[in-house]
Amino acid sequence: MLFGIIAMILDGVSWTVWGYVAGVVPQRKLNYGLIVAASAVLAVIFSACCIGVLLLLESYGVVLNSAVAPAIPDFSNINVIIIMALVVIAGIFNFSQAYFMGKAMKFGPNGIIWSIVQSGFIVPFAIGIICFREPLTLAFGLSMLLVLSSLVIFAITADNAAKGHWLLMTILAFGATCICQSLQYIPSNIDGVDTVSSVWRTLCYFSGLLLGFLISLIVNKQNRIDTVRLIGNKYTWIYGLLIVGVSGISCYLLFYPGIDAMVEANAGAIANQVMTAAAIVAFEIYSLVFLKEKRKPMQVVALLLCLASLAVLGML
Repeated sequence: MLFGIIAMILDGVSWTVWGYVAGVVPQRKLNYGLIVAASAVLAVIFSACCIGVLLLLESYGVVLNSAVAPAIPDFSNINVIIIMALVVIAGIFNFSQAYFMGKAMKFGPNGIIWSIVQSGFIVPFAIGIICFREPLTLAFGLSMLLVLSSLVIFAITADNAAKGHWLLMTILAFGATCICQSLQYIPSNIDGVDTVSSVWRTLCYFSGLLLGFLISLIVNKQNRIDTVRLIGNKYTWIYGLLIVGVSGISCYLLFYPGIDAMVEANAGAIANQVMTAAAIVAFEIYSLVFLKEKRKPMQVVALLLCLASLAVLGML
């Protein structure tokens, strides 16, 4: 389980790249959804190349690591199809989360918005305890309460005087996060998940992000206008590459292998919670140090509660 916890913490830190890009989009007058789509295109291409390399290695008799094997899943197994479909749908909802969070960050306090959105971990936590009968130990329960307490403090001390409908957008992003994180967690509990490698799940996830963007083009005229105007903008692709370079690689090496390890240790319910706490701490530090955002004393307490939640798990 140690690998799983470390992997979840590092993956949570990697989420900061999403918040960073969402925060700089208004400054450069870019479209966040288009940047996410650009990252998805790059990730799909890179994943396809990785699969090609893995196939070549298998053809030469190279024994692949279990995280990336087999090179091609058994598509005759219905569970494999279900797993991949769930991850694709998770990607679609994650695009929705990114879209709404980007809208919220145009007007609201970035660090607080990020914290509220990431509290969606509570749903997969409940699914793990209720549906998959994972044990609710004292340490797990205490860690969860510490994170939830920090999120409540962030929410009630938020600056509601900020312009725009940032709170509504934040709530919509939170709902999308609940669904996305649940759909990312459930496949690790399905028989046959060990035959769908992290490379394939990453491919499915970013394919879902791309599908989410295509859906947004149908329903949102402004997205169509921005796509025509900004698809050739170098920063669209620079920030897209940044997301792939951090989040994409993290999916390959940390997220999917880590969540599988947590489920195998009968602790999958807290996987998203660990990532959330790490993400909040990392993005709060970024917001304070680089964005120079101010925090009230109680918000500092909330940050310390997140750190305490990770410390509790570190003592296991």
